Amino acid sequence: MSKLNLKLLGPCLLAIAIDAMGFGLVYPMMSAIFSDPHAGMLANGSSPQARNFYLGLGYGIYPFCMFFGSSLMGELSDGYGRRKILLLCVSGLAVSYFLMALGVLWPSVWLLLIGRGLSGLMAGCQGIAQAAITDLSTRENKAYNMSIMSLAFSAGVIVGPVLGGIASDRTIAPIFNYGTPFLLVGALSIVCAIWTAVSYRDTAPASGRVHIDLMLPLRIIYQAAMHRSVAFLSIVFFLMQVGYGLYLQTIMLLLQAKFHYTSSGLGLFSGLIGLCFVLGLLFIVRLMLRFWSVVEIAKTGLLIAGVCQILSALFPHEIALWCLAALVGCFDMVAYTTMYTAFSDAVSEDRQGWALGVAGSIMAIAWVVTGFLTNLLPVFGEIGLLLIGGFSFLLSFMMLLAYGRTRAAAGTEVTL
Repeated sequence: MSKLNLKLLGPCLLAIAIDAMGFGLVYPMMSAIFSDPHAGMLANGSSPQARNFYLGLGYGIYPFCMFFGSSLMGELSDGYGRRKILLLCVSGLAVSYFLMALGVLWPSVWLLLIGRGLSGLMAGCQGIAQAAITDLSTRENKAYNMSIMSLAFSAGVIVGPVLGGIASDRTIAPIFNYGTPFLLVGALSIVCAIWTAVSYRDTAPASGRVHIDLMLPLRIIYQAAMHRSVAFLSIVFFLMQVGYGLYLQTIMLLLQAKFHYTSSGLGLFSGLIGLCFVLGLLFIVRLMLRFWSVVEIAKTGLLIAGVCQILSALFPHEIALWCLAALVGCFDMVAYTTMYTAFSDAVSEDRQGWALGVAGSIMAIAWVVTGFLTNLLPVFGEIGLLLIGGFSFLLSFMMLLAYGRTRAAAGTEVTL
């Protein structure tokens, strides 16, 4: 097989890009939709508390459904084959985005939320596509295929928010509205489904045995609590994700309230964060690994991201917010990548899948929590929530500092 077999790998790479694109697209869109009284999503007389509640629900329902959907889709793909379940996921994503578009255009907050929940349920798409690429790879080209997969994810992270912001701004083109980005991603999902049906074929045989266990994510969390190192890392990772979730959600609201950003401005701001994700993933982490251990790098990422988030709250000037956002995005990704590696290093070889599953479940729970923390806006305001998120980062840093000392005292070095 050639280094890049586009006929087989293409649908998987597009599925990964769509999954990453949809995540980045929705955050600036949701804050614009629920904050704009002219969007018609809620009645004109709706209180700020009602708007915050539905905004938090829009944020939180996706990770809640993803918490159960990722493991479910993974089980189904092992039993029925990657192709069938990948088709199901990308087709489900298309339906979810069309429902969100209809919810915006109707307008109906419940259609929007149902579509958002369905997209979370289908979020296993990325994991299945990654597994499919692994199935298709040989020892000689696996590293190359993994790098192309990272590029597909990176492209989605950058393009998603920019596309969402620009394609929803009526001042750019009169045909644009809040439903346009959802329609575009839905159409792209249909293209991916057709491409998958025509081109992709399973290379690894399906087991034919499916054991659907909806309680599996909860059981994974319970098992994690029984493993000392994984339990400790889970708390650190939870605090980190709460910190970043509060940053991403609240900074959009601050830019709207203080600088009157439209959806296009919010999209470009999110695109900058996505670009810095890529820089952190592809360059900063690799450079730091030459000198430091994984835990040391993770601590550095948490500290810098937390300090920059607190500075964003203390000095909410427009240029400063853009510069600090670049640092938050870059070093959040540094911490995110190395935290996953720390989870992997904390367990034996035969427990790798379980440990990474724990990390994914913890992240989903944290994002559900941050979604509902939006309801505290009347109490703390945007500045207060940014500070809380920054201190959550710093608390995770201090806990990881203690974890590193404990490991060192035990004579165990954590390496990549």
